[in-house]
Amino acid sequence: MKKKLACLTLCVVMIASQTTVFATTQEETLKSERKAASSQLEETTGYLDDLAEQQRQLQSEISDLDADLVDLLVQIDTNENDIANTEVQIEQTTADLQEAEADRDEQYASMKKRIQYLYEQGGNASWANMLLESKDLSSLLNKAEYAQQLYEYDRSELDEFQATVTQVADLKTSLETEKTDLEAMEADLEIQKAELQTQLEEKKSTSSNYENEIAVAQQQAQQIQELIAAQTAEIERLEQERIEAERRAAEEAARQAAAQAAAEAAAAEEAARQQAAAQEAARQQAAAQAQAEAAAQAQQQAGTTDEDDDAAASAGTSSSSGSSSSSGSGSSSSSSSSSSNESYSGGSSGSSIVAFADQFVGNPYVWGGNSLTNGIDCSHFVYQVLTRCGVYSGGYRTSAGWRSLGSPVGSLSEAKAGDVICYSGHVAIYDGNGGIVEAKGSRWGITHDRSASHANILAIRRFT
Repeated sequence: MKKKLACLTLCVVMIASQTTVFATTQEETLKSERKAASSQLEETTGYLDDLAEQQRQLQSEISDLDADLVDLLVQIDTNENDIANTEVQIEQTTADLQEAEADRDEQYASMKKRIQYLYEQGGNASWANMLLESKDLSSLLNKAEYAQQLYEYDRSELDEFQATVTQVADLKTSLETEKTDLEAMEADLEIQKAELQTQLEEKKSTSSNYENEIAVAQQQAQQIQELIAAQTAEIERLEQERIEAERRAAEEAARQAAAQAAAEAAAAEEAARQQAAAQEAARQQAAAQAQAEAAAQAQQQAGTTDEDDDAAASAGTSSSSGSSSSSGSGSSSSSSSSSSNESYSGGSSGSSIVAFADQFVGNPYVWGGNSLTNGIDCSHFVYQVLTRCGVYSGGYRTSAGWRSLGSPVGSLSEAKAGDVICYSGHVAIYDGNGGIVEAKGSRWGITHDRSASHANILAIRRFT
């Protein structure tokens, strides 16, 4: 008995240790993967910051170029207005020049007529007439001075008109030169405008590329964050399972130790009882022997054997009674040993399997347990349901063992009600509508409230 209890305790401890080691290994692997994902997220975030900084600098350059382009457009507009005003001035100056040239020509013609008249009507005779017609020297001098003033006036007017013509012509030339310079400046400004527009288009294109890269990097960062969140949740789940497995192992070890102590106490009590029984049997045997000796002596004296026959019959009756009592006790013990198995009356279709499994939702989860009502774990739950539904007749399998049984199903979209879905360290029954019936854990018991895609699916097997 002690050896059996010790072996059982050792097996329980080994199973719990293996479960703990498996959970710890998975946990360490996930932590390593999460660390790598965190490093990748940090690199992606740094890359995003660099892109954002480059984008800000580029937007600043685009703003500066926009401002330069606005200034240039204002300058071009101003220059075009200057050219228009200069053209108006040139037109006005051209008109003024034509008018001045006309006045000059008219004055020159008038002067030529007066000079022609003087020469044609004058000469010595004109001067002689002036002398003869003059009343005195003063009158003569006045007439001569008048003629000289008239000549000087004509000459002065002619010179003034000539200067005006020259001035207007110079102004026209200056305006035309200014217009030429303005047109050259406008052409240069148009070149600068084209260059600025080209630079703007290039920088806007680069900015668009940055925006695309930022969008892609943000999507990658989001995916990495989701992966880290999933890994963290899985690590927490594994930690809870490991803690639960250690707690169950400790409870089981304590229970086995208590059972072993109780068994040892019962064995000691049984040994003491057997020793007392042996002593009583020896005493009875000694008494019987003494009684037989006394009976023999009495027989010798009385010459009869009736008392011996009665003693033998009494001894036989006593022995028969003891045997009957022992047999009755064994029968009672046998009749008291029974099992309460859960019944199943449905068919073997997938919906029937799910309906049968749903009967036990709310019942407790017990690691290593095999009772649909009093406590069971995930692999025993699948084993009990499929066995009772008559679609599986093999032996018990762990969650990993179910991956190679039944017929393979390609994907969740092809899965049907009653199919078995295998995860890492877990197994459940698919309900055909995206959910699963499972022995979820000690905190939840048997549930039907989780999506089949809540974790990575390793295999889907069909038994119907």
